[in-house]
Amino acid sequence: MKPTINLVIVLAGALLISIPAFSKVKTAIKMKTSENPDSNKVIARKLYEQILNTGKWELLSDIVSDEYIGPKGLKGPEGFAATVKPVLLAFPDVKWTIDDLIAEGDEVVVRWSWTGTNKNSFDGFPPTNKQVVHHAIHIFQFSGNKIIKAWMQSDRLGFYEQIGVISPDVVKPRVTN
Repeated sequence: MKPTINLVIVLAGALLISIPAFSKVKTAIKMKTSENPDSNKVIARKLYEQILNTGKWELLSDIVSDEYIGPKGLKGPEGFAATVKPVLLAFPDVKWTIDDLIAEGDEVVVRWSWTGTNKNSFDGFPPTNKQVVHHAIHIFQFSGNKIIKAWMQSDRLGFYEQIGVISPDVVKPRVTN
Protein backbone atom coordinates (compact mmCIF):
# COMPACT_ATOMS: atom_id res chain seq x y z
CA MET A 1 0.00 0.00 0.00
CA LYS A 2 2.84 2.35 0.76
CA PRO A 3 4.25 2.22 -2.83
CA THR A 4 0.81 3.22 -4.15
CA ILE A 5 0.67 6.22 -1.82
CA ASN A 6 4.19 7.23 -2.86
CA LEU A 7 3.22 6.93 -6.53
CA VAL A 8 0.11 9.09 -5.99
CA ILE A 9 2.18 11.71 -4.15
CA VAL A 10 4.81 11.74 -6.92
CA LEU A 11 2.14 12.03 -9.64
CA ALA A 12 0.29 14.77 -7.77
CA GLY A 13 3.54 16.67 -7.30
CA ALA A 14 4.40 16.31 -10.98
CA LEU A 15 0.95 17.57 -11.90
CA LEU A 16 1.24 20.60 -9.62
CA ILE A 17 4.67 21.41 -11.01
CA SER A 18 3.46 21.07 -14.61
CA ILE A 19 0.31 23.24 -14.28
CA PRO A 20 2.26 26.53 -14.44
CA ALA A 21 4.24 25.14 -17.38
CA PHE A 22 1.03 24.26 -19.26
CA SER A 23 -0.30 27.71 -18.48
CA LYS A 24 2.82 29.30 -19.98
CA VAL A 25 2.53 27.09 -23.08
CA LYS A 26 -1.13 28.05 -23.50
CA THR A 27 -0.26 31.75 -23.09
CA ALA A 28 2.62 31.42 -25.57
CA ILE A 29 0.33 29.74 -28.09
CA LYS A 30 -2.32 32.43 -27.63
CA MET A 31 0.28 35.20 -27.93
CA LYS A 32 1.66 33.56 -31.07
CA THR A 33 -1.75 33.21 -32.75
CA SER A 34 -3.06 36.59 -31.62
CA GLU A 35 -2.65 39.43 -33.99
CA ASN A 36 -0.76 42.58 -33.27
CA PRO A 37 -3.45 45.03 -32.08
CA ASP A 38 -1.56 48.05 -33.46
CA SER A 39 -1.23 46.58 -36.95
CA ASN A 40 -4.92 45.61 -36.88
CA LYS A 41 -5.80 49.21 -36.06
CA VAL A 42 -3.80 50.37 -39.08
CA ILE A 43 -5.74 47.92 -41.27
CA ALA A 44 -9.10 49.06 -39.86
CA ARG A 45 -8.15 52.69 -40.48
CA LYS A 46 -7.15 51.78 -44.05
CA LEU A 47 -10.61 50.27 -44.58
CA TYR A 48 -12.38 53.54 -43.81
CA GLU A 49 -9.90 56.14 -45.02
CA GLN A 50 -8.33 54.50 -48.08
CA ILE A 51 -11.10 52.19 -49.30
CA LEU A 52 -14.59 53.27 -48.20
CA ASN A 53 -13.93 57.00 -48.50
CA THR A 54 -12.21 56.69 -51.87
CA GLY A 55 -14.13 53.82 -53.49
CA LYS A 56 -10.96 51.83 -54.16
CA TRP A 57 -12.75 48.47 -53.92
CA GLU A 58 -9.79 46.61 -55.43
CA LEU A 59 -7.93 47.19 -52.13
CA LEU A 60 -10.51 45.17 -50.16
CA SER A 61 -8.75 41.93 -51.10
CA ASP A 62 -5.67 43.24 -49.25
CA ILE A 63 -7.55 43.44 -45.94
CA VAL A 64 -10.63 41.17 -46.14
CA SER A 65 -10.07 37.41 -46.01
CA ASP A 66 -11.63 35.04 -48.52
CA GLU A 67 -13.18 33.24 -45.52
CA TYR A 68 -15.11 36.37 -44.45
CA ILE A 69 -18.88 35.83 -44.72
CA GLY A 70 -21.08 38.92 -45.01
CA PRO A 71 -24.57 39.28 -43.52
CA LYS A 72 -26.15 38.22 -46.82
CA GLY A 73 -24.03 35.05 -46.98
CA LEU A 74 -21.62 36.32 -49.63
CA LYS A 75 -17.96 35.52 -49.01
CA GLY A 76 -14.70 37.39 -49.12
CA PRO A 77 -14.13 40.98 -50.21
CA GLU A 78 -17.22 40.81 -52.44
CA GLY A 79 -19.33 39.83 -49.41
CA PHE A 80 -17.99 42.80 -47.51
CA ALA A 81 -18.54 45.19 -50.42
CA ALA A 82 -22.12 43.97 -50.93
CA THR A 83 -23.13 45.43 -47.57
CA VAL A 84 -21.56 48.83 -48.23
CA LYS A 85 -22.32 49.49 -51.89
CA PRO A 86 -26.08 50.13 -51.34
CA VAL A 87 -25.12 52.92 -48.92
CA LEU A 88 -22.78 54.43 -51.52
CA LEU A 89 -25.48 54.27 -54.19
CA ALA A 90 -28.07 55.96 -51.97
CA PHE A 91 -25.61 58.47 -50.46
CA PRO A 92 -23.01 59.10 -53.19
CA ASP A 93 -21.22 61.79 -51.18
CA VAL A 94 -20.87 59.60 -48.07
CA LYS A 95 -17.78 60.21 -45.93
CA TRP A 96 -16.80 58.02 -42.97
CA THR A 97 -15.09 59.43 -39.89
CA ILE A 98 -13.46 57.24 -37.27
CA ASP A 99 -14.54 58.52 -33.86
CA ASP A 100 -12.78 55.85 -31.76
CA LEU A 101 -10.45 52.97 -32.58
CA ILE A 102 -9.74 50.37 -29.88
CA ALA A 103 -7.85 47.10 -30.30
CA GLU A 104 -7.07 44.08 -28.18
CA GLY A 105 -5.80 40.71 -29.30
CA ASP A 106 -7.28 39.86 -32.68
CA GLU A 107 -10.20 42.32 -32.51
CA VAL A 108 -10.60 45.99 -33.36
CA VAL A 109 -13.57 48.10 -32.31
CA VAL A 110 -14.36 51.10 -34.47
CA ARG A 111 -16.92 53.71 -33.45
CA TRP A 112 -17.64 55.58 -36.62
CA SER A 113 -19.99 58.07 -38.18
CA TRP A 114 -20.70 58.94 -41.75
CA THR A 115 -22.38 61.87 -43.39
CA GLY A 116 -24.07 61.83 -46.75
CA THR A 117 -26.97 63.17 -48.79
CA ASN A 118 -29.80 60.77 -49.64
CA LYS A 119 -29.78 61.16 -53.45
CA ASN A 120 -31.09 57.68 -54.42
CA SER A 121 -33.44 55.10 -52.90
CA PHE A 122 -32.29 53.11 -49.89
CA ASP A 123 -33.91 49.94 -48.51
CA GLY A 124 -36.79 50.58 -50.93
CA PHE A 125 -37.45 54.10 -49.64
CA PRO A 126 -37.36 56.99 -52.14
CA PRO A 127 -34.58 59.56 -51.98
CA THR A 128 -35.17 62.58 -49.76
CA ASN A 129 -32.17 64.75 -50.60
CA LYS A 130 -31.68 65.10 -46.85
CA GLN A 131 -28.26 65.29 -45.23
CA VAL A 132 -27.79 62.33 -42.86
CA VAL A 133 -25.34 61.59 -40.08
CA HIS A 134 -25.23 57.90 -39.22
CA HIS A 135 -23.44 56.37 -36.21
CA ALA A 136 -22.35 52.79 -35.55
CA ILE A 137 -19.91 50.54 -33.76
CA HIS A 138 -18.14 47.87 -35.76
CA ILE A 139 -16.10 45.02 -34.30
CA PHE A 140 -13.65 43.32 -36.64
CA GLN A 141 -11.85 40.04 -35.97
CA PHE A 142 -8.50 39.53 -37.70
CA SER A 143 -6.39 36.58 -38.73
CA GLY A 144 -3.26 36.85 -40.87
CA ASN A 145 -3.67 40.64 -41.13
CA LYS A 146 -7.10 40.29 -42.73
CA ILE A 147 -10.66 40.73 -41.51
CA ILE A 148 -12.31 37.34 -41.02
CA LYS A 149 -15.47 38.39 -39.14
CA ALA A 150 -17.38 41.58 -38.44
CA TRP A 151 -20.26 42.64 -36.21
CA MET A 152 -22.01 45.99 -36.39
CA GLN A 153 -24.51 47.85 -34.23
CA SER A 154 -25.91 51.04 -35.68
CA ASP A 155 -28.46 53.70 -34.87
CA ARG A 156 -30.87 52.57 -37.57
CA LEU A 157 -33.83 54.28 -35.85
CA GLY A 158 -32.06 57.65 -35.89
CA PHE A 159 -31.02 57.02 -39.48
CA TYR A 160 -34.61 56.35 -40.60
CA GLU A 161 -35.80 59.42 -38.70
CA GLN A 162 -33.30 61.58 -40.59
CA ILE A 163 -34.44 60.39 -44.02
CA GLY A 164 -38.08 60.80 -42.97
CA VAL A 165 -39.11 57.15 -42.96
CA ILE A 166 -39.99 57.29 -39.25
CA SER A 167 -41.60 60.34 -37.71
CA PRO A 168 -39.70 61.86 -34.77
CA ASP A 169 -43.05 61.88 -32.96
CA VAL A 170 -42.93 58.08 -32.82
CA VAL A 171 -40.02 58.09 -30.42
CA LYS A 172 -40.96 61.12 -28.33
CA PRO A 173 -42.16 60.23 -24.83
CA ARG A 174 -45.80 60.90 -24.13
CA VAL A 175 -46.51 63.66 -21.66
CA THR A 176 -49.29 62.83 -19.22
CA ASN A 177 -50.91 65.18 -16.75
